[in-house]
Amino acid sequence: MRIAHTSDWHLGRSFGEVSLREDQARFCDWFVEMVDDQGCDLVVIAGDIYDRAVAPTESIDLFRTTVRRLLDAGIRVVAITGNHDAADRVAAYSELLDHSGLVLRGGYDRVGEVVQLDHVDGPLDLVLLPFLHPQSAPDSFGQQRPDAADSSDGTGDGDPSGDTVQLLLERRGRRTHESVLTDAVALARPQLRGVRSLAVAHAFVTGGQESESERRLEVGGTGQVPGEVFSGFSYTALGHLHRPQSVSVDHGHVRYSGTPLPYSFSEEHPKSITLVDLAPDGTCEVEEVPVPVGRPVRRISGTIEELLRRDRFPEAHDAFVQATVTDRGVVTEAKAQLLQVYPFVVEVRLAPLADGDTPSEAPANIRELSPLDAVVQFWEAVDGASPTAEERDLLVTVVEESIQAVEQ
Repeated sequence: MRIAHTSDWHLGRSFGEVSLREDQARFCDWFVEMVDDQGCDLVVIAGDIYDRAVAPTESIDLFRTTVRRLLDAGIRVVAITGNHDAADRVAAYSELLDHSGLVLRGGYDRVGEVVQLDHVDGPLDLVLLPFLHPQSAPDSFGQQRPDAADSSDGTGDGDPSGDTVQLLLERRGRRTHESVLTDAVALARPQLRGVRSLAVAHAFVTGGQESESERRLEVGGTGQVPGEVFSGFSYTALGHLHRPQSVSVDHGHVRYSGTPLPYSFSEEHPKSITLVDLAPDGTCEVEEVPVPVGRPVRRISGTIEELLRRDRFPEAHDAFVQATVTDRGVVTEAKAQLLQVYPFVVEVRLAPLADGDTPSEAPANIRELSPLDAVVQFWEAVDGASPTAEERDLLVTVVEESIQAVEQ
């Protein structure tokens, strides 16, 4: 059985002020043709179908058209919602869609079920784990587990009506992404019927490498989930992190396919789709298929004169560009100038360098500096040079007036 694993399409997204609608449409065209040419039996989309909860109409149309084309080609589709999607909107008709060949899940409604697919080379058990916000879980969630009496919630009988308000609040407060995913997987495991199984999840698995464009699930690392949660599945198709990568787990393949297009300047890595050949005994082989569409991203740096040389960064001419201008003097209309060479400049940063082409360093302990010295050092760090006598006199006046205003 051949599976195409993809995720994080983020339909409706822009790169800075530039719409990605055409690039995303080209990707969908290429993707349908690729999975058909590769003889894929199943497409798995591991969350973040859309970029925001209320998706643009054209993005909804693009997803619907793409799924219809896949189904018309005889390819089944499995998709879950991610943290960017509105589960109640995207998966509102999941029961009806099951009969169409599209299996779509979102939220807590059907978490813990096992979708059983029959294929020519044997059965496949699907466990679908959309993004599950811990604080959105039903009060009784997890109490259906066979080991609920021994679970960390400590409520025992699983009857929320018999719990005190305090117990319910404590249970909610203890929930994390790890705990709700662990509960969901525990509900599903007893229903697995064979040796070949596929989990699809949208989560931040510990050890995964982040990019700048992912939305944090929780602060302080509490949104991370250990890979051991997915131990035992033949393959786990992950979504959320934008870089294609495998996560180390003792048993089973746990992998992110990454985004099909770059969505931040930290995503200079090649984009790909993951093909998975899943044998009847659960063993699998994984292959990356490069995505040939979409605009790359590049970070370039130098003085405005250097950046405007057409032979300086030829690879950036057709890319989304983040340009850092290092001139110590004032550069007027920097973006307008750069657009003549790099038509897709999205971001321009002004970062003057000090003498010797190295940024000025901050003091070891800024609290030990006088207000004037602190202002002067900040000036030097930003401008790359000490203030002139005239500029220093102006700074003295401003600092003195500011101190007087504070004291009054």
